[in-house]
Amino acid sequence: MDQQIGVRPPTLDTNPFHPLRPGVQWVRGGTTEVGSRVVPHETISTMTDVIRTIDGVPAIAMLDQSTDSGEISQQGMDYFALDKWGNVWILGGYSEDYEGGEYTNVDNSNLGAGEGAENGILVPAMVEATTPRWFIAQAPGEKGQIGEPIEVGLNECVPFTCYDDVRIVMEGSVGAPDNEHKYFAAGVGVIRNVPLNASLHQDTFTLLNFVELSPAGLDEASQTVLDLEAHARETSPDVFGSAPESTRATP
Repeated sequence: MDQQIGVRPPTLDTNPFHPLRPGVQWVRGGTTEVGSRVVPHETISTMTDVIRTIDGVPAIAMLDQSTDSGEISQQGMDYFALDKWGNVWILGGYSEDYEGGEYTNVDNSNLGAGEGAENGILVPAMVEATTPRWFIAQAPGEKGQIGEPIEVGLNECVPFTCYDDVRIVMEGSVGAPDNEHKYFAAGVGVIRNVPLNASLHQDTFTLLNFVELSPAGLDEASQTVLDLEAHARETSPDVFGSAPESTRATP
């Protein structure tokens, strides 16, 4: 992230299309493809209060825990930063795959720019129908990802409620952006995902619940991130081995 643009503490909740408030949790369910099979898929995403500095910028960790057919398939975290305009940047992440409930391998691991990685804006604060494409991020060894508005100001419903002011964003790699349509609702974030032609696993999901965790629930999620980071220092020492340990934000 360019140091000239300035940053805000990442625990501030100033981008309604991707809240960064510690303790908010999204439960999203749908299907994914495993080999040639379509199986039930669920992801629980939790904003923790775990903070680390990446490229000189404070970033907050969101925990992601995914299950396929009720069995854990992937667990990890993404690191987000907030600039002075309210844009949410993604500054890296770590995720590991599981099979039969056991760790198998690292799926992705990077912190900040360099070594083939680039930082970008995951969720702009302001998006209109005429907003040009924006650069999301590039992980080491992969193509860069971009976002592009499709529609804005929609009303969309999920099983438990309806939302106004919904934007549809097409995301995908540079040169082949038609990976998925994500539906972002003001005050909540992503409520639906529709796979497109370039989607590898044809993931489809809908927001099933959006809650605020108790202090004990936040403690558990934040400790899970700290435990994952400790494991990352063993499984991905080239990225996490020399990185300072994260800390939990103080109120």
